[in-house]
Amino acid sequence: YFGSRPRRQARSMGSGFIINPNGYIVTNNHVVEGASQITVKLSDGRELPGKVIGRDSKTDIALLKVDADASSLHPLSLGDSSKAAVGDPVVAIGNPFGLERTVTAGIVSALQRAVQAPNGFSIDQVIQTDAPINPGNSGGPLIDARGQVIGVNSQIETGGSTNGNVGIGFAVPSNTVKTI
Repeated sequence: YFGSRPRRQARSMGSGFIINPNGYIVTNNHVVEGASQITVKLSDGRELPGKVIGRDSKTDIALLKVDADASSLHPLSLGDSSKAAVGDPVVAIGNPFGLERTVTAGIVSALQRAVQAPNGFSIDQVIQTDAPINPGNSGGPLIDARGQVIGVNSQIETGGSTNGNVGIGFAVPSNTVKTI
């Protein structure tokens, strides 16, 4: 998960995943936007300083880097999101409400949706899922039955007075991540 300290000294939290042994990490742009300091906590408990390598606000994707021994990192493979089909089983991994390393399960509910990013940009062709995604899951992987990342959990639809999941979450497709 990521802890960041925006300029106003508030803390925010999100999720992400390592994409190669050189320490590159994918997350959402809105997770790191405005941060003056980024701390990456690995699953083994180590905390490392993270550096933003690139950000794309139009797709809500960011690339971070940490300096760590390659043998201690466990990258996930980016799959081909164009092969996802409605009804496919998926799992979402993240830190909802700060509960580290949480896995939730669901299915691909719809494809090629358009959602509005926190900055107002429209993100096209996102994957809709009913796997529970909540605040803190942003930037985490949406993984298919083959164990490949097909999306980056980015948005949720909430209902009523709650900020929690109502069964509608959205992920930026892995093919968009590859392009960015």
